[in-house]
Amino acid sequence: MSNQVRVIDSLSKTVLFETTMDKISDAYSFATQMEEAGLDIEVVAPSLAETLITSLGANEKDVDQLKQSMQEEIDDHDESDFGCAVCVAPGPHQ
Repeated sequence: MSNQVRVIDSLSKTVLFETTMDKISDAYSFATQMEEAGLDIEVVAPSLAETLITSLGANEKDVDQLKQSMQEEIDDHDESDFGCAVCVAPGPHQ
């Protein structure tokens, strides 16, 4: 698991640009330029949860399991009749 930010061509999956998290704005600037040039691109950056478990010693298998679990949770919300409407946090008086 890498903490690198990558700009990837969506069709060929070629990495067009790679940088560190502290220079993520450079990746987005590059991505904007590529989109203006007509490419379909993706910016791939590790989530906060991925960065945390990696810093705590997780291996690639652990990170993959985390990603799968997070995707299943998102899919579960998408498939429910209420979406995230039932997940709204209670206000201060509730």
